[in-house]
Amino acid sequence: MIWSRWGRIRPYLIITLILITGGAAAAQPPERPPFVEVTEATGIDGRRASDDGEKVTGQAWGDTDGDGWLDLYLTDTDGRNTLYRNNGDGTFSLSPFSEQVALPDALSGGATFADYDNDGRPDLYVLNWGANTLFHNEGENGFRDVTQEAGVGDSSNGKTAAWGDYDSDGYLDLYVANWACVPKCGRSYEGDKDRLYHNNGDGTFSDVTSLLPGGKTRGAGFVASFADYDNDGDPDIYLVNDEFVNPVGNALWRNDGPGCDGWCFTEVSEAANADTRVMGMGLATADYDRDGDLDFFFSNAGPMTLLQNQGDGTFRDVAEASGVQFPQGVGWGSVFFDYDNDGWLDLYLALLQGGSGGRPPNPLFHNNGDGTFTNMAADSGAGNIGRSIGVAYADYDKDGWLDLVVGNYDEGYHLYRNTLGDTSSNNWLTLKLVGDGPVNRDAVGARVWLTDSYGRTQLQEVKNGSSLGSGNTLALHFGLGRAKVSLVEIRWPDGTIQRIENVPINREHEIVYGRDLTFKQAISPTTAAWIMATAIGLALAAVWFIKRRSRWAIWQIALLALLTACAQPPSLAAIPPPTAVPAT
Repeated sequence: MIWSRWGRIRPYLIITLILITGGAAAAQPPERPPFVEVTEATGIDGRRASDDGEKVTGQAWGDTDGDGWLDLYLTDTDGRNTLYRNNGDGTFSLSPFSEQVALPDALSGGATFADYDNDGRPDLYVLNWGANTLFHNEGENGFRDVTQEAGVGDSSNGKTAAWGDYDSDGYLDLYVANWACVPKCGRSYEGDKDRLYHNNGDGTFSDVTSLLPGGKTRGAGFVASFADYDNDGDPDIYLVNDEFVNPVGNALWRNDGPGCDGWCFTEVSEAANADTRVMGMGLATADYDRDGDLDFFFSNAGPMTLLQNQGDGTFRDVAEASGVQFPQGVGWGSVFFDYDNDGWLDLYLALLQGGSGGRPPNPLFHNNGDGTFTNMAADSGAGNIGRSIGVAYADYDKDGWLDLVVGNYDEGYHLYRNTLGDTSSNNWLTLKLVGDGPVNRDAVGARVWLTDSYGRTQLQEVKNGSSLGSGNTLALHFGLGRAKVSLVEIRWPDGTIQRIENVPINREHEIVYGRDLTFKQAISPTTAAWIMATAIGLALAAVWFIKRRSRWAIWQIALLALLTACAQPPSLAAIPPPTAVPAT
């Protein structure tokens, strides 16, 4: 009798086994480098006209058409810039608006997307050898040059633009780092000083560079970043200068709020031990050691520098001890990003050239989680042996694994797809924050603390503009390892705190200021596998039922329903609505 019943229920258990396992194959693909170059395969023409090396590459990610997929803008210093539309299937095609932003005679360098007027569409700022260009995104009509009416056509030699709302008025302000190129280019320090523009909220900007004391904005700037280094809730500014041009050292301006003829910034570079004098060129800011504050990595023509935030307003250079000093290279763009989703931010560095032993591949420093890094360049698949300058990251194919675009001044652009999702079971979570009301639309300056199911906390801050001439994705990507998410806490730029518990993993969510969590990503690979397995299981069950022409016993149906429910991914309906309370 028992075996007779087993024979009847065995097909149902097979069906439920398929549902639980997601139909996964037992065989695993062989180990391989995490990145593979897909430039040509994705439809991107990475060629770039060669120049004398004095101009940077520009690579910027942004969803220009609002279809949910990140498009890619690439500059060419001796030719036409190109806007590629993401087709949503792993390929790119020439955007119908590419010609509007081509700037064939501008000798363009860096570029960033930013929604400066809070209309929900990313606008484009391009740094040129001469007057920079601001394009307003007109939606279905493409882009319109609004440089003159906006007042941001700085005619210096711009390298990198950074956006941040320093006065928390809900509109993004702009910092432009200018490099004088002295003595080769014959320009003056005064003529090429950096610019800080205040967004007036009406489509125009005002030059407020005079708010920055200390005389360190004169002609040596390569890259700057808005970053709240002292955890007081407002964005400070860190500037990387090139001592070859002007040996004033790097600058750190602490944001001290209203006053001082409009707004108070205090230059604390020396007091904070952040006035390093190097031939600085690239900058990455992040909490790489997960101690709750932002650290600074910047490149150099020689040993690199990693300033670890001590939590008391000061920094300490730990580059040598951590294994990222890399003294034999000439470093340029750099990014912190978690390429293997293990919960620790790794570091990628673009190298222009190496030492006497020849040019080594671009370093990919794996974060070991103990304050040290291991250089994985030889096995990364993204070593890029060209003369690299810029780098920017984004998950362009929405598979939950961050990809890279690297710009070489002599060998064009290279797109590297992260393939670790094919072999790794590490979890991840992507959060796209959207401002509203008193918060800028891009939510730049917002902070997120993510606490996982093991009680570990990660901190990330929404930033726009760093690396070198680059625009990374604005979405915050958290690697989780094998953990899940217990709590997400957001501090919006206006000080509002929002808490969300038990957020479903392995997908992208959109969180709009003052509203509930929204499932943003169309479908994750895990969910896709579950849906496929469910469909197969239900189809087999239907065939079996019709073939047998018999009714299932109630307990058999209940068993199948129970096991199927256990196999389902978490439901958004089970998430309590976020609570917003004033910051304390």
